[in-house]
Amino acid sequence: MSSRFIGVDEKPALPYLIMYGIQHVLAMFAGIVAVPLMVGTALKLPGEQITILVQGSLLSSGIGTLVQSLGIGRLGARLPICMGTAFVFISPFISVGSQLGIQAILGAVIVGGIVEFVFSFFVWRIQKYVPPVVTGTVVVLIGMGLMPLGFTWLAGGESSLFGQPISFAIGGLVLVILILINQFTKGFWPSISVALAIVVGYLAAGIAGVLNLGLVKEATWFAIPKVFSFGLPKFSFPAILAVLVAQFASMLETIGDTYATGLVAHKEIGRRELSGAISVDGLLSSIAVLFNGLSITSFSQNIGVISITGVASRFAVAVSGIILLLMGLVPKFAALIASMPAPVLGGAALVMFGAIAGSGILQFREAKVFGEREIFIFAISVALGMGFGLHPEGALEHLPSYLTVILGSGVAVGGITAIILNQLLPLRQKEE
Repeated sequence: MSSRFIGVDEKPALPYLIMYGIQHVLAMFAGIVAVPLMVGTALKLPGEQITILVQGSLLSSGIGTLVQSLGIGRLGARLPICMGTAFVFISPFISVGSQLGIQAILGAVIVGGIVEFVFSFFVWRIQKYVPPVVTGTVVVLIGMGLMPLGFTWLAGGESSLFGQPISFAIGGLVLVILILINQFTKGFWPSISVALAIVVGYLAAGIAGVLNLGLVKEATWFAIPKVFSFGLPKFSFPAILAVLVAQFASMLETIGDTYATGLVAHKEIGRRELSGAISVDGLLSSIAVLFNGLSITSFSQNIGVISITGVASRFAVAVSGIILLLMGLVPKFAALIASMPAPVLGGAALVMFGAIAGSGILQFREAKVFGEREIFIFAISVALGMGFGLHPEGALEHLPSYLTVILGSGVAVGGITAIILNQLLPLRQKEE
């Protein structure tokens, strides 16, 4: 830990840079690997393909973090911002992938990233059209929509462990450890509570004899990922529309994180920093597909690390990007993560999904006015989003296929509803 504040452009000695970089990796690691694990598990991909997803996510997160912190031309905010795979995309990815396959996800990611990159040139002009009532509703829907999936994993997932007492015991242990670390430790420990709880759960699964490390034995120590391992991307309009809603939410999250980073790093945020941050969010998401990665965005938890340590050096964050990049070149490491039993993932996922919904509710605090109009927008959007997102099997089978992809995503339905209602419903005189 640093005893004095270290500014954005300061470059501490290499040993300290490495230590600070490791701290950032520990804080963001669980979030990076959780998304490919959750999406791959939900789509029932083979273990080998989940390993490829994890490896691709580590690589793309490392590259994105390097570009964001060091900058290349107009790309990058040149701020201590860490990039990782985005939770906001889990729900639409699962919805699209279960109906159209993973190649449709990759195609939608490419288009969504390009659209966000274009938005980066004039992003400051569109913020007023998406107030907290819209963004908060979208984030709440993401968290609520994923909770049933988290409980399924807690119960054992799609395996012989489903419903077995050992599954609830392991998942419950992860959940309890996570809560205890968050509530009864101070300093840096709460920021890595998810990673620590998962490690404990992983060890418990090994002791209980429900851990299969066959993938790890087969994986090599070093490998450069094959480009388009899942095949060439497919471009489907319904898939693109479903992912675009999440892409927009991701962009708004990066806007907020950029301003928050500027606050803790004592750095004024102007158009160049904001545009640079969003450009990485979009362009690197599209490029991540080449390495079999998924969409990336800024990670809020690393802002907490800066606040706690007083180390705002962008070069320290660049070191964390190098560490992630090296991890992505070690398939054995990715296979170790892909071998994680469903109850271990479920115990952590339930807390993370609940935290996502909670962070959406917190966004309502930003609204200076949250009266009957805003409550109405929130209520209708959540009702439609959850209704379509958790629809009974067969409820949409008589609709055109291009509609079922969009309507099957609660985030897309609820997000589009919130945006439309916010524009159509008039403000009352006091609210104006």
